[in-house]
Amino acid sequence: MLRSVVLATGLATVLVASLTACGGGDAEPRPAPARPAPAAAEEPDGVSATEPGTALEHGDAATLVWKPAGDLTGALDLTVETVQERRASVFDGWALGDSMQEARPYFVSVAVTNVGGTDLAGQAVPLYLRDDRGRLGAPWTVGGDFTPCQSGPLPEPFAAGASAEMCLVYLAPDGARVEDMVFEPTEGYDPISWAGDVSGPPRVRQRPGR
Repeated sequence: MLRSVVLATGLATVLVASLTACGGGDAEPRPAPARPAPAAAEEPDGVSATEPGTALEHGDAATLVWKPAGDLTGALDLTVETVQERRASVFDGWALGDSMQEARPYFVSVAVTNVGGTDLAGQAVPLYLRDDRGRLGAPWTVGGDFTPCQSGPLPEPFAAGASAEMCLVYLAPDGARVEDMVFEPTEGYDPISWAGDVSGPPRVRQRPGR
């Protein structure tokens, strides 16, 4: 059975991969999609967006306004709650392509609330992992049978007032480590960032007598 992991739209050098349960999986780097041209998203009535360039800590909320599509404005309250490094073994049963063998997995938990007036069902939030080499990586959309972290776009439906707790999967390539999480919807946008403690991978439980 094919298990797919699809990369959401990214802003920097990112990877697109397929993971398969029965071998033969492959992962080859591709150039990121072109960034959207800088365009200011107007704040919906009653919404006050967090200033670009704001530096936050894990647990802090920001109000994000961006244009997921030309005729759609999104407004979210978003909190980066925790960032956890995971072991590669979290993908046991999934065959990683060669280019992903050195990638470092991170699970990021976020809380989101739709504070605008439009349904954001299925939209990807431009929240990126910035690694310690300055690269941005987009979250992966993972098949529904990946129980450790149901990563993907916003739920469907996700109307005004809707809230959700989400887990997002990120892969830092070439053994890099997370620096911070950033909201950067367009090129030239001064990103809103979240930094804080990163929990290490869970300890491997030792067998008795070892």
